[in-house]
Amino acid sequence: MNNYKNRRARLISSIGADAFLVFDLDRILPRSIDHEGLFYLTGYTGEGALLICRDEAILLTDSRYVEQAGKEAPGLILRHAEGDYLAEIAALIQERGIQRLAFASWRMTHFVVEKLRDTTGIDLVVAADPVRKMRAVKDTGEIELIRKATKISEEALADLIGEIEVGMNEVDIAFRFGLLMREKGAERTSFDMTVASGPNSSLPHYRPSLGRRTLAAGDLLLVDFGAVVGGYCSDMTRTFTVGKGTSKQKDVYDWVLKATEASLSKLRAGVLGQEVHQAAVDVIEHSPYKDYIFLSPVGHGVGLEVHELPRMGLDPGVLEPGMVVTVEPGIYIPGFGGVRIEDIAVVTEDGYKLLTGFPRDRLIEIG
Repeated sequence: MNNYKNRRARLISSIGADAFLVFDLDRILPRSIDHEGLFYLTGYTGEGALLICRDEAILLTDSRYVEQAGKEAPGLILRHAEGDYLAEIAALIQERGIQRLAFASWRMTHFVVEKLRDTTGIDLVVAADPVRKMRAVKDTGEIELIRKATKISEEALADLIGEIEVGMNEVDIAFRFGLLMREKGAERTSFDMTVASGPNSSLPHYRPSLGRRTLAAGDLLLVDFGAVVGGYCSDMTRTFTVGKGTSKQKDVYDWVLKATEASLSKLRAGVLGQEVHQAAVDVIEHSPYKDYIFLSPVGHGVGLEVHELPRMGLDPGVLEPGMVVTVEPGIYIPGFGGVRIEDIAVVTEDGYKLLTGFPRDRLIEIG
């Protein structure tokens, strides 16, 4: 409970306003638009609105969640808002004498902002997404949950590859993989996983339902997956061959492995994310496959969302201790297939601690 209170105190002291509003209600806003912010600041997993003032925090929710809110966030002032949420929020703003209200523009709609402006007449302070920025650095509890999620997903992968054989469908493999993760303790998968076989593996974010392809001997098989534990995500990728790999498949894999190691060698606090990105780029640009290099950032933060800050290769910021990031270079050759290796690591003062442990030292043959 104190952890959430400290987070709210840090937030309110940084925004230059009397209060901060978090709103996550699918009756009014897009579904789960700020579920992560609401959970991060309270531990509450339902819907509603959170008004954070300098000396108190009020959670507004309706009859669907009143009992749940009382159990999950007992330290908050709970306000029943059964009817018009925006009217309830406006009334609360006026009751507390709030003159300047901040909100995350990345998590709010124009409709809500204008409605509050019209009904309250107060100054609305636009902040991009300060809670998301806070979430970039994880505490030990958050890191442990990501570690557990990673372990579950790796254990499920080990079981899965023992079952894979020629003729299986990509969709069936994805379904089985998700089931294995849940059997081992995952709340859900982090995202709609990629199970891409043969030429489909050159599509970095391919989904099995797009092709429903059956595995053939000699295919590359790229699997991008993650589990959720305690609300926190894991995210990793491994690439295999179905049966014996060709010399070209192994060569492509070896170059991606070199790029992965090059990026990891740069990973530590005080380094620009761009440097970690560029290390992988430099390796592949000196390979025979430079025309098929990955174009997206080499990695990203992972936490309550599978894609969080920092975005290494896009953001100009410096890496900090406690950031949990992926490193995921790849080579994608249309008509042939693609290879990606993705690991998760915690940034430390003098380097990193790898959370992933599934073997990647060579192209593993399965089936």
